[in-house]
Amino acid sequence: ESDEMVAAVMVPGCALLVAALSSPLSLAPFSRRAVLATGAAALFSAGAPNSASAAANVKDLTRLPAGLNEINYLLENWEKETTNPNSGDADPDRVRIFVGLRSTTSPLFQVEKLLAAPTTQDKVDPDRFDEWITATEEFNSHINKINELAYTSSFGEYNPGGGKDQVAKYLNLAKEEVVLARDSLALLIDLLGLDKQ
Repeated sequence: ESDEMVAAVMVPGCALLVAALSSPLSLAPFSRRAVLATGAAALFSAGAPNSASAAANVKDLTRLPAGLNEINYLLENWEKETTNPNSGDADPDRVRIFVGLRSTTSPLFQVEKLLAAPTTQDKVDPDRFDEWITATEEFNSHINKINELAYTSSFGEYNPGGGKDQVAKYLNLAKEEVVLARDSLALLIDLLGLDKQ
């Protein structure tokens, strides 16, 4: 029986294969701890794609007004943006793009991390912090409902008893949540003292 154990750590763009003996008398040059440390270091040095890391920067507060502009654009152009230009059918999934749920380049991509960051919360007037907490919870709740309703709308024709009327019903409910999300986001921007652009 061999006491040899092989550990592999895969990292995007590179692979690290290290053989280590599990015996305490091992003369292998690498310990398990060293293998894991090397793998972790490689993971952190590999980094994330530029667009995703730029969009998800938890210190870039300009993402909030930019996201508000995206939501306002969606609401002002609702019919155009939620209709497939080729088929003329409703395209509810487009709503999810505008609120940061489908694209890493959206200013609202992973916005919950930005809102929860201490560097963001430190900018809120302590006398209005309860208002901040409520607005943050409401915004996150509206985004979750938008996600659910737009997704449900996408499959409205295929569900039992479904049809184009079900697609329209859930798409309209999603629009109501987009309006509420916009209002919560506008309040968050105000609480941070940011320009709405």
